[in-house]
Amino acid sequence: MVERKPGGGFACELVLNGDVRADAPAALGRRLAEDGVARVEPVYAARPEPGRRSGGVVEVATLVVTSAGTLVAIIETIRGWLTGARDTGPSGGTDGGTGAADGSAGVTSITVIMGDDKVEIVQPSTAAEERLVEAFIRRHSPS
Repeated sequence: MVERKPGGGFACELVLNGDVRADAPAALGRRLAEDGVARVEPVYAARPEPGRRSGGVVEVATLVVTSAGTLVAIIETIRGWLTGARDTGPSGGTDGGTGAADGSAGVTSITVIMGDDKVEIVQPSTAAEERLVEAFIRRHSPS
C-alpha cells in the first residue's frame, strides 16, 4: 500500500516480524511520532468484540505510516528502534530482563511495504541488505 501525498509525502505499511510483543507496535508508533511522522495507524488482524480481551494474542503487527518527511528518516527510525532491542536485550537493560524497555524485544525485523514493493530491515544488517535498502529508497524517493 503506497499513497503519494501532495507536497511529496507518502504512506506505507510496516510489518513487525518475529516474536512480537503486544506493546511493540505502539512502542514503534510512539518512536515514529517522536521522530516527526505525521500519522501512525495500527492495522488490526481481528478486533476483539466490544468488552472482550484478545486472550493474549497480538492483535496488531502492522502499522500504516503517513509522513510528510522522507523514507530515509522512517528507515533510520526503524533501524534505531531495532538496535534498541539488541542493546538492551533479554539479559541486560533496564526492564527487569524481559527485553527492550521500548517494546522492541522479540522483533527480529520490520518489512516496509510500498505498493507491490517491499524491503526487510534487519539490524544489524549485512552489506547486501544495505544495498537492497538503498535501492528500495531510490525507487520510492522523488527524483
